[in-house]
Amino acid sequence: MKMVLLRRLIALGLFVIAQTSSNFAFAENTMSFVTVSGHGGAALNVMETGNPAGPEILFVHGMGMSYLSFQPQYNSDLAKEFRIVALDLRGHGNSAKPWNEADVKPSEVWADDIAAVIAAKNLKKPVIVAWSFGGFVTADYVRKYGTSGIAGVNFVGTLAGLVKQEPPVGNMSPEEMKRRAAMQTSGNFEDFLTIVEQTTKMFEYPGITPEYRELMFNMGVMVPPYFRKAFSGANLDHQDVTPVLVDLPVLVSMGESDRGYADAGYGLLKKALPHAKFSEYAATGHLPFAHHPDRFNGELAAFVRDANR
Repeated sequence: MKMVLLRRLIALGLFVIAQTSSNFAFAENTMSFVTVSGHGGAALNVMETGNPAGPEILFVHGMGMSYLSFQPQYNSDLAKEFRIVALDLRGHGNSAKPWNEADVKPSEVWADDIAAVIAAKNLKKPVIVAWSFGGFVTADYVRKYGTSGIAGVNFVGTLAGLVKQEPPVGNMSPEEMKRRAAMQTSGNFEDFLTIVEQTTKMFEYPGITPEYRELMFNMGVMVPPYFRKAFSGANLDHQDVTPVLVDLPVLVSMGESDRGYADAGYGLLKKALPHAKFSEYAATGHLPFAHHPDRFNGELAAFVRDANR
């Protein structure tokens, strides 16, 4: 076990060095990075690439991930047509790592972070791509700021709390969910690395590259246990937001084998948002944008064009 952890730590160190070097190389040509002041002054790492005159897309990642999750999008032909912005949420990636509940739990914290990025980057009317926990963050934003500042939302692998879903999630027993939560918030680094590894395996899909799998693990390690503990118990019920979305263009992209959500939940979401477009990916889990990037990118491009008409 200790040798495995040592190899993981060495890999993490090499990954950080490699990313630092590659980001500097990219920044001169295709990518730029700024630090945006979020709620309470929290530093948020924000990346921009693509066509500066194109329709805008704001990518919001899932729990334990970062803007790097969307490499299959910002390193694709999407960048030729669209202005692409992605952030590291607070507690993630290169953004601030708060540990007080007041800086992590309230809905307005996440809403203000998204609003701060939109304002700082002078985004006129972005389409938000909201993956997994990013869907909940986007719902936080809509609750406080409404929909007038965005052109649409592509919810990816998430119900975003817009409908009620009875636990357990992903066929996990209450005991298993409690065990995982304890390990995710543990000060024992061996426990923490173990649960990050297990979570990475949960989201694997056929054809995942070793590089992307390692990327997911390293992103997970960058979200410290004390942040996860401060967030524990936050309100994830956004059913009050659902009626606000009825006049907004919405695309829901979901893998049929996504372990995070039950079919019943998606059925409720279809009833709650009858105007939305639903795109289901057969034999696909939690990462349709990485599993089928060509299809996902094509559908996203069409959705953004329609939303900006």
